[in-house]
Amino acid sequence: MTLKTPKRILERRASVRVVDSLSFKIGHEDYEVEATTINISSHGAMCIVSNNIPMMTQLKIGFTLALPGGVKRRAKQIKAKGVVVRKETGEDLGRVLIGIYFTQIREADQKALDRYIKGRLLKDES
Repeated sequence: MTLKTPKRILERRASVRVVDSLSFKIGHEDYEVEATTINISSHGAMCIVSNNIPMMTQLKIGFTLALPGGVKRRAKQIKAKGVVVRKETGEDLGRVLIGIYFTQIREADQKALDRYIKGRLLKDES
């Protein structure tokens, strides 16, 4: 079985997802793993990990966004807590596709994430 990107479906979420490949770290109690997003929204992310993380596992998440800032782009470190709400495995790849719902994120980080997503949407429309 091959791990496939989920089919595009009619958007029913409160927040729009943008396709993006961001590297970030996921931690849980006694381990930390690298992850790469497939898409991200203001309230969660779909990502690929090498570990089989159980459903409903609470995670600590950290990633960096490149935000527009006048002439230069600036980096903003985002920290959040989340929970695994979706999981699909691809046996031949040794990777797992997980959906993470952000359960706790600082207001300033939420605003930065919202700005980043709006910027990506504008860029995609161009």
